[in-house]
Amino acid sequence: MKRVLFSGVLFCGLAWTVAAQEGGAVLDEEKDAAFDRIAEEVTVFTDRDFVFSSVPEPMKGKTFLFGMIDGDREIRIRKGGRLEVITPVKGVCSNVKELEGYGFKRVEEIKPYQLFGSNPFDVSAVYAKQVRDGDAYRFKKWVVFAGFSEEGLPKYQPPKVSERMARIIESWKGTAFEKHCRNVLVNRPDYLVFVPKQKLENRTPTNLRAPGDTYNDHFQVIEHNGKLFAFWTQATYEGARDQHIAFSKSLDKGETWSEPVILAGSHCWGIPGLLASWQQPMISKSGRIYCLWNQQTTSRGPHCGEMIGFYSDDDGETWSPPKQVTWGQRMDADPADPLVPPSWCNWQRPLRLGEGGKYLVGVSRHGKAPYDPRPNCKVEFLQYDNIDENPEVQDIRLKFFSTNRDALAVFNPKMGDACEEAAIVKLPDGRLFALMRSSIGHPVWSQSRDNGVTWTRPKPLLNKDGGTAYLHPRSPCPMYDWKGCEAGSGKYFALVHQTFDFNGKSEYQHRGPLYLIAGTFNPDAEQPVEFAEPKLFAPRKGGNSFYTSYTYFDGKGILWFNDQKYFLLGREIGPEWWE
Repeated sequence: MKRVLFSGVLFCGLAWTVAAQEGGAVLDEEKDAAFDRIAEEVTVFTDRDFVFSSVPEPMKGKTFLFGMIDGDREIRIRKGGRLEVITPVKGVCSNVKELEGYGFKRVEEIKPYQLFGSNPFDVSAVYAKQVRDGDAYRFKKWVVFAGFSEEGLPKYQPPKVSERMARIIESWKGTAFEKHCRNVLVNRPDYLVFVPKQKLENRTPTNLRAPGDTYNDHFQVIEHNGKLFAFWTQATYEGARDQHIAFSKSLDKGETWSEPVILAGSHCWGIPGLLASWQQPMISKSGRIYCLWNQQTTSRGPHCGEMIGFYSDDDGETWSPPKQVTWGQRMDADPADPLVPPSWCNWQRPLRLGEGGKYLVGVSRHGKAPYDPRPNCKVEFLQYDNIDENPEVQDIRLKFFSTNRDALAVFNPKMGDACEEAAIVKLPDGRLFALMRSSIGHPVWSQSRDNGVTWTRPKPLLNKDGGTAYLHPRSPCPMYDWKGCEAGSGKYFALVHQTFDFNGKSEYQHRGPLYLIAGTFNPDAEQPVEFAEPKLFAPRKGGNSFYTSYTYFDGKGILWFNDQKYFLLGREIGPEWWE
């Protein structure tokens, strides 16, 4: 099935006669495109509930290709022909100036009309041009392309929605959450943990006392005896002065979730506080829940901070007083002033992958050692030595591996020097395999043969030995064991963007959709995990910065992810990804 995917762009083709369709331009095709026909009350976008509110007679029955409301996407012409473009007449979403610059002329016989909704800024006009083979057009805001051939495009079929999500969407009708119905389904979740009360566009605070809940990140879910506990970093926006740790739980295996409570940090913009971020939950063998986090203690932030935490012996109903964990070791890249904390972030939750099942996690360290040419980020590893002894927080013992000159690093002479955010899995033979994001345009991997004490030099991730390297900007690239984080099952999956511009100015680039690559252990390969062809997982054209976690219980693996750093969702990972 072929698809033309353009974020926030609506494509229309004449449906009156075959001759009219044949006279239209043919677009370059990508996967999973689908069309429907323009008519009143038909939904316009894949991620919003807007419908065509009025349709001029010349537009009735034309085909359109579903797209997202976000713009800034390029359209390319494979075969020339007539192309029509519909754009708002005025306002921030208007593309009139760009269209006229491209040589499009306004179709005067079709008067401006309300395309959808009731906002006067969505009153739109039609422009047209005879385009040529190889032409390309880019628009910063949404537009509607019309008059091209529908060749190779299937009729739109709504994506499958889980029974759980269908019940949730049905319950939203007539409530303030109804506006989210289509948007929350774009990346096809099976579970819904949290929807902010504040609007997505309210990341610039207007009500200073409103809960800072529109930024939701570093989403960590753990499971114990069928109960699910969710921890995440929340704020009005990323790095805002109300950045705090939120907590919710489910006692019915993810069907419903408790109202979030704030464990640390300020709850709203109007009451600023020191940032609390990058929480790391662990459960001891007795069932005690520990939550540790990065606590800003100076004017520096957001990564510069001490490790603070507490514990709960009653499933998160009450928590012990917060105490500080002693780092016990300064690294070469840490600030010279011993009163200034290190700059660090543990983006994945600790897993029982260390010696004897001790909790182990990768640590992203920011700074500049005396022997480094410039500031950078490297990966070290941290083991929590005594969590199963139920220590007081101040008595937790830390042990660091692969530090200072042995820290995992990559260097890019043109862009930044960054190797960070390690995701660790166990291989069937006991080795550990870590996947990390980097600044070189590829995810990189390393392995350890001694329970995480020493690691090999990072290398770009290939589909297999001697194969093709995956493309990836400086963006999260999570990896998990399909059968459970510590299972060592031999089946794994990772998420990559499959895009990178090596001529770009920075390693931070537009991320776009995410693709799942299903991996299988190969004991004879240098890179011990081989991957199948990428499959589209998250089609959203932006906002796929997946700071995720994974649980496996009742025979189901669930990836818990933050969509647009706004919604908190879960999606089952089934065997079909390996087929």
